[in-house]
Amino acid sequence: MIDKQKIKAVAFDFGGTLDSPFLHWMDIYIKLYNEEFDLGLTKENFREIYVQTERMIDNEKMIEPNFSLFDTQYCKASCHFKGFAMNGLTEDNTKELINRAATIITTYSTSYVREADIILNNLRAKYQLFLVSNYYGNLKKVISDLGIDNYFISLTDSTVENIRKPNPELWKLAIERCGYMPEEVLIVGDSMKNDILPGLELGCQVIQGVPALQTSYDKTITQITSLKELITLL
Repeated sequence: MIDKQKIKAVAFDFGGTLDSPFLHWMDIYIKLYNEEFDLGLTKENFREIYVQTERMIDNEKMIEPNFSLFDTQYCKASCHFKGFAMNGLTEDNTKELINRAATIITTYSTSYVREADIILNNLRAKYQLFLVSNYYGNLKKVISDLGIDNYFISLTDSTVENIRKPNPELWKLAIERCGYMPEEVLIVGDSMKNDILPGLELGCQVIQGVPALQTSYDKTITQITSLKELITLL
């Protein structure tokens, strides 16, 4: 149960929480790539490409602080498509496909941020809000471009801080930076490993976002299938 009397601030994860219907981004890429390009991707045949892309982007610092959301997705799609075995590709049509992929993904992500915008605007009347994300060093630019930066009193980007979830120190840093005690903070995130368990370890209250069609739930954790439910809960 959520104790509303103790909550002074709400800390949000970004990827998978504010920019999707609580779906992991690997699943989103599979869905969108299959719909647009009919690639026949599954978790089994895409997981290695997805993981290698994330590692390469991190290790080689491929995403710059001034990259927009589209720039970020173009970079990631470029890495993904290098891993796909596709016939008939040339340099020119590969660029076209990557551009299409980045556009589709950016549009998808932005549409969910637009929905989150309404919820954030409602919550900020009662709580201080801040954002804590495993991101690429350009979270500030992306959030600003999306027009939701004014809702948050701070943005904590794992690449900037050189600390990645599930290390609870990233959440702890953000909470202390904002001047709160853990018990005064409600964490809202989609990942049990990265958001919920670190939050509980620190002594925060937590709400986990889960996909609407998910059939198994942890009954000990308050869970929602839409950000709109936060308005009722809080």
